[in-house]
Amino acid sequence: MSKFSNLLRLLILLKSKKRMKTKELADNLGVSERMIRKYMDDLAEANVNVESIPGPTGGYELIGYDYLLNLDLSSEEAISLQIATTYLKESSNFDLKYQLKSLNDKIKIINERCNQLEDYSDNIVIKPKSVNLDKESKFELVIQSASISKKKLIIKYNSVSSGETERIIHPYGLITRNNLKYLVAYCENRKKELTFKLMRITQVEVLNEKFNLPTSFSIKEFMKNHLGLFHDENYNLKLLIKKPFSQSVSEGLYAENQEIQWIDKETIIFEGQMSGKTDIIRWILSMRTSVTVLEPEDLKKEIKEELKKMMKTI
Repeated sequence: MSKFSNLLRLLILLKSKKRMKTKELADNLGVSERMIRKYMDDLAEANVNVESIPGPTGGYELIGYDYLLNLDLSSEEAISLQIATTYLKESSNFDLKYQLKSLNDKIKIINERCNQLEDYSDNIVIKPKSVNLDKESKFELVIQSASISKKKLIIKYNSVSSGETERIIHPYGLITRNNLKYLVAYCENRKKELTFKLMRITQVEVLNEKFNLPTSFSIKEFMKNHLGLFHDENYNLKLLIKKPFSQSVSEGLYAENQEIQWIDKETIIFEGQMSGKTDIIRWILSMRTSVTVLEPEDLKKEIKEELKKMMKTI
């Protein structure tokens, strides 16, 4: 990890835990206590206000900070900044959250790879809003902190199939899909990696016991093959889209290589390569009779089969 990334991880830990001792920070970040004190000196020079509280219950406490320097960021550092922006945006103690968001937006424009942080699907589709964002955000910072610290969690999870159960998990990381947040973790109860929807987590407790993240494990590769959230197969789409969806589709980005051709004032031809069959079908069906699938032929057949199944349930 770069020094910049470690500083941001340190801020996330302090924001989550409120107050932490030098040794605890050093253990979490995998550096020496001397390096933690050096980080504190660096933050002080940047006007980041981290207070040192003396005594048995003391430690470092983040009070808030004033500005970020204009640095030549690497892609990893830029992604770290995006993470920090996400977890500081709701803070009442952080005075410059709007300025930080503006800086983050500029960096995202310069470094487009940062955009992959929010959605590993490599495919942008119309996304539903979460019905309860409060539930998603309640434990998010605690889980992110545990993921950084490589600490196990005890969670209570309300599964659709089995109801609320208690599980011990190893939090590997958080991802976002269709505006819903998921935790990718190893579940000791099930003895395998699973995804947990954040809004179904009802309780979180951080354990002192640490876990090792397998070096061969990749969240992106895992999600490509589990729960239908991601899919490798690419489709070269060609759609004829009429009013009222033609205008909104022409204004959005749905595929990296997309092309829009206006046939008349109310009709467009959309072409582009997209992945994620489930999402593509959902998007096409959302436009109802305003869309005609021109290509590919196999996707047209699958949509027809889906419609037949729907007709039987009506």
